[in-house]
Amino acid sequence: MSGSTPSHQSEQIELHKTLAPRYAYRYSFEYSRLFQQDWHAEMISHVPAGAKQILDLGCGTGFFLAELVEKHPGAVGLDISYEMLRVSDEYIPGAKLVTGDAENLPFEPACFDTVFCKGSLHHVRDHVAFLRNCQEALRDDGLLIMSEPCNDNPFIRLARAVLYKKSPHFHVDDQGFTRKRIVELCEQAGFQVTKVKRYGVLAYVFAGFPDHVGILKYIPGNALLTRFFIGLDRVICAIPGLSLLGFHIVIVGKPKR
Repeated sequence: MSGSTPSHQSEQIELHKTLAPRYAYRYSFEYSRLFQQDWHAEMISHVPAGAKQILDLGCGTGFFLAELVEKHPGAVGLDISYEMLRVSDEYIPGAKLVTGDAENLPFEPACFDTVFCKGSLHHVRDHVAFLRNCQEALRDDGLLIMSEPCNDNPFIRLARAVLYKKSPHFHVDDQGFTRKRIVELCEQAGFQVTKVKRYGVLAYVFAGFPDHVGILKYIPGNALLTRFFIGLDRVICAIPGLSLLGFHIVIVGKPKR
């Protein structure tokens, strides 16, 4: 797999320029925020004790970064899209924001305790190079914490392929990952994977993305229903076999040095 070309980077910048208003709309619903907050809490729960230098790589409009900063003040957000970061700046005044390329990080090596990537990896073409940059940015005892689209379920894989191809809100070259494949990529980049778990089923579909599936906004008590979905999803994702229904996969890894 080759590295991202300038044309691909330009395409991603233009795509996310148009997506910035949609992301703001997505988070405008209480039930959607409830789901996203649970998702964020799951990721943040893996931050090692004492971590102070934290990077949100591909921070987008900053909704994850806002919750991260609440628990870990001083966290840095980086994104290739200036339009996305403009939303972040309005949403988190005074946040440390950097416009930059995740495949060519503008930081000194080994300067972070934790690097987060929420849905960033599948937007680049050279996954190993991206992950190696993350590894180089981490201290020896640091952690990479990612959440990426999971394609272990063939029906989800097919639906995602169709969506990425047909929808103007996705790039046709983006892709999800099987559990086996994303672990392999992390290991090739010099990580020892310490945790892998699937996340999000019913809440992911019905509450996570009202800009794509907006049925819940018409249902009374949608916040309460979302809480129920979140609890049910935890049970589903904890059961072998049923966990294949998970739409995302959370990966935690540490540098092998």
